[in-house]
Amino acid sequence: AEKIAEMSRKAPEPVVSGNEQVEILSHSLMLKKASVAGIGKGVLFEFKNKTEAVIGRLVFEAVMFDAKGNIVDSIERKINDFEAGKTYTMRIETGKAAAIDIASYDVHIKEMVITPPPEAEGDQRIVIMRHKFQDTGLLDVGITHFKTGIELAVRNVSDENIASAIFAVDLFDAAGNFITTFRHTEIDIQRDVSRAFLIQTTNIKEDVVRSYNIKIIKTVTADIEKVQLRRNEYKKLPDGRDEVSGLVKNISSASTDAVVVVNYLDANEECIGVRTQELKDIAPGTVCKFAVVFDCPEGRFIKKRDIDIGELVEADVIAAA
Repeated sequence: AEKIAEMSRKAPEPVVSGNEQVEILSHSLMLKKASVAGIGKGVLFEFKNKTEAVIGRLVFEAVMFDAKGNIVDSIERKINDFEAGKTYTMRIETGKAAAIDIASYDVHIKEMVITPPPEAEGDQRIVIMRHKFQDTGLLDVGITHFKTGIELAVRNVSDENIASAIFAVDLFDAAGNFITTFRHTEIDIQRDVSRAFLIQTTNIKEDVVRSYNIKIIKTVTADIEKVQLRRNEYKKLPDGRDEVSGLVKNISSASTDAVVVVNYLDANEECIGVRTQELKDIAPGTVCKFAVVFDCPEGRFIKKRDIDIGELVEADVIAAA
């Protein structure tokens, strides 16, 4: 009876199971020889991401059976960054098919992680019009693209000119794990004006970044930050002194006085010296040059130069009693 039962055993019906997010379009046995039906070496199947989100990681487990229903092998295969609406064809072949014919299979999803969608949030002064990753156009593992930056378009909807807007950028991997955070600053956004710009992420490993969350953490209006630093450079003069020069711009609607303050620091962030230059009557919308010279004390070395721009205010003189 046991022998008869063993002889009557046969492989289960081949099946590949998806879920609500992943649709199985087709599947078939990979044959050892095209002319011999039912003698296989693995499974071939096509599936589709039905969601509107990227599936960061998708793991399939394939169980292979012989003609009598015995398990021959169990194999896992995964893909990363399975983009919304895309289809993919997967081949899973077992090395054990060299000795044993594969007659059937059971493939199912073992693990799936949805990548959190990229988000960008404005504030009461600046609205986000659109945002997306900038891709290289080079395919990564045949599915997605390397992310080299974030394209952002914003609009100043307030009645004031924005001197500076500071964005906090959080980056995440395909599974939603936090990678890093940094800040990006845009300056001089005029009222009722739109601007498109690129936030570079090339200093982060491109094949890791898969999502972001961007928020405006601070906006400063032009009536507060009237004069901005637009360009700066430094050089050694022939006599050995250090010169810091550059341009500032008055982004306010009135003539403004300003002061440039340069702090010279050593490798320990200790101040070596300070130099200032007053800039008078900078007309609205115009730029003004500055240049300060510093003679570094003997035995000290300049590691860093911090430049601050401030508004020059005349203090009232109070007569002594």
